[in-house]
Amino acid sequence: MVGLRPMTEAEFAEYRAHAVRNYADEKVRAGNWSAEEAYRLAEETLDMLLPEGAATPQHHLFRIERRDGTSVGWLWLAERVEANADRHAFVYEILVFDGFRRQGYGRAAMEAAEAKARELGLATIKLHVFGHNSAARALYADLGYAETNVMMEKRLDA
Repeated sequence: MVGLRPMTEAEFAEYRAHAVRNYADEKVRAGNWSAEEAYRLAEETLDMLLPEGAATPQHHLFRIERRDGTSVGWLWLAERVEANADRHAFVYEILVFDGFRRQGYGRAAMEAAEAKARELGLATIKLHVFGHNSAARALYADLGYAETNVMMEKRLDA
């Protein structure tokens, strides 16, 4: 249904602008950052993770494309090693564009990401999902992803 094509530098510039805005918005919505500092913190985080842009080693930035070449989204997959853990794949972001959602592209892209991870010799794929993103959480659970950590918060000022 879909393939993953590496982003060009021009596409990465477009993606970066989206990623900074989206990450800032999600961190504000989750209550992690204030609206005043979110954009700056999101830029700093992205620049730290991708110091060489789309050419950063161990990071794979893709356009998600239908077989007819239509771009339906973006996927950022990385190879990571954590303390006391094996190398694994980590999905930093998957985005299916408005107008293409709820048509199976997210599922197909995640399956393509899993195939790419296997191709890279990785036996595990991990991701983070914000608690308020129930649609994504349901998709990942349906694809066989298990929750490994759950953070919870209660606001006391309300």
